[in-house]
Amino acid sequence: MIPRPLFLLACLGPAAGLAHVLYLMPERFVAEPGAVLQIRFENGDDFPEGVAPVRVERLRSLRLISAAGEVPLANVVAGSRRTTAEVRLPGAGTAIVTAQTLPNFIELPPEQFRAYLEHEHLTGPLAWRERAGEAAKPGRELYSKYVKALIHGGRPDQTYRRTVGFIVEFVPEADPFALRPGDQLPVQLLFRGRPAADAAVQVAWLENGKGRQAFVGRTDAEGRLRVPIRASGPHRLHAIVMERSRQPEKADWESFWASLTFEVPGAH
Repeated sequence: MIPRPLFLLACLGPAAGLAHVLYLMPERFVAEPGAVLQIRFENGDDFPEGVAPVRVERLRSLRLISAAGEVPLANVVAGSRRTTAEVRLPGAGTAIVTAQTLPNFIELPPEQFRAYLEHEHLTGPLAWRERAGEAAKPGRELYSKYVKALIHGGRPDQTYRRTVGFIVEFVPEADPFALRPGDQLPVQLLFRGRPAADAAVQVAWLENGKGRQAFVGRTDAEGRLRVPIRASGPHRLHAIVMERSRQPEKADWESFWASLTFEVPGAH
């Protein structure tokens, strides 16, 4: 039986036609209890705006989690460029907005799939295909996305540390809203409820009004790393876990995309 090692990476950008990074952008990251906020589903490789909507029928786990409980997102609509929803903050404290997508299938010709693996530094799957004699075969992949955003609801609490039960998710180990440029944000990446070791993580942020992206590093054996905070304003973390498919009749590989968005206040 072929072993199923995990291959983890962060996405640099467009990858031979593969799916875009999905992330959540509230209209405000800081709001008072009772405020009604629009939530944008940005779907693209740039930051802070995507290029395409995500289909509503693929979305699941559309909710806001806070110390006051859970409430569903409302008025979920796919427009020409992005999907949007609305939610009311039920009480004071940090809130987590969540969404996930149903798995989607993509098949790429062998040359494109190899280019994708090389572009994304997926040396494990690339080497596996060579050893297994699959290098000349199309790449068959299922991918799904698991996204979270943090909203500061009037006062700090520990909700930002909560896990939401996703297959893959970032868990901050400090309050991002208490940080300033020059600080570091410790985070842990979990996969199937366990630390995701050796995962490459990317951060995106705004600098002089323009989106910037950089690799932070790779998670340690406990799935942890520290993200340098270079500027105030909105930030996005994302990483991808890829493994040999558990559904070989449907695909050869499965990838699981995680993103977390939050805002860092300005300097004191």
